[in-house]
Amino acid sequence: MKNLLRVIVEPGKVFEEDQKPWAPLIATVLIAICYFVVIQVVLKEEIFSMSLQYIEGLPEAQREAATAALQSRTRMVTALFTIILLIPLKVLIQALIYNVSVPLLGGEITYFKSLTVLSFANFISILSDVVKLPIAIFTRNPVPRTDLGILVGNSKSYLATVLSQVDPFTIWSLFIIALGLEKYGKMKKSNAAILVAILWIVYIFGIFPQLMVRGNV
Repeated sequence: MKNLLRVIVEPGKVFEEDQKPWAPLIATVLIAICYFVVIQVVLKEEIFSMSLQYIEGLPEAQREAATAALQSRTRMVTALFTIILLIPLKVLIQALIYNVSVPLLGGEITYFKSLTVLSFANFISILSDVVKLPIAIFTRNPVPRTDLGILVGNSKSYLATVLSQVDPFTIWSLFIIALGLEKYGKMKKSNAAILVAILWIVYIFGIFPQLMVRGNV
């Protein structure tokens, strides 16, 4: 718990010591679960109304199936299991990508240390939920946003998709990754920053938009 606070106020000192990934990873999952449950309970009517607007353009058979799914008692349980599974899987994959990429810029890092860095970074990123939760409750909006995508409204354009991945907590988490790679990966500060920037740019301009397109097919 102490290191979860330290990574916020003095992250450099956290990575000067050997850390383990479990506390930040568990905290990330718990925050995501708490956010989801509170939103689902407090804003149940708003979520149902918003969902109906989204599915009203579907063919009748698909609309009926979607409506039944919204009213299913197992929906929340399924969503919770998805959160519990996907967040660790995401961190594991990110850690592998950095573990493989660090040597390309002269660094050296074990998979476990890479996993530790990414666990702390994802903990920082999930703190956006702590900020968005009171905003969601106060505005009665189930999907409050802190990203730059709000500048283009509800547009589904490529630019809007890219901007949706740019927010203060994401930038903060990228800083944590670069710092962790510098300390644990024996990298120059500039090389760590370059690696993080390259991988992030590839993700937000290439991979993420493609995932969104496939998800909407």
